[in-house]
Amino acid sequence: MGQPPRIAIIAIVDDERAVRSGLSNLLQSVGYETDTFDSAEAFLRDSARLASVVLAIVDVKLKGASGFELFTHLLQLPAPPPVIFISGHGDEVMHQQAIELGAVAFLRKPLDVDMLLEHIERILAAGGEGRA
Repeated sequence: MGQPPRIAIIAIVDDERAVRSGLSNLLQSVGYETDTFDSAEAFLRDSARLASVVLAIVDVKLKGASGFELFTHLLQLPAPPPVIFISGHGDEVMHQQAIELGAVAFLRKPLDVDMLLEHIERILAAGGEGRA
């Protein structure tokens, strides 16, 4: 028998508990392991879990450091996880800024679940690389 497939840990960083919980439940229901964080600072503090994250879903507007500031910190890591930005306040300028920073996707809330899952599957199939 071969090795079981590696479980993909997806970090969800959003200051809204309902969003964190809803996304976590959704992703777990389709077989992903998730970790949730209510701020950029909480995510960056957990270095052990940070090292095992294969993808981060990050709200742009957070209490404390913004999602864009968090992404800048992640880019300093030896192997930064790919990031999907989400926002309830997004516009084309914010979308363009996210993509220029290097995000793999930018999705507006309320999220299109099918589109989110397609992005996740594509990113993980590509080994965490590629842009939307």
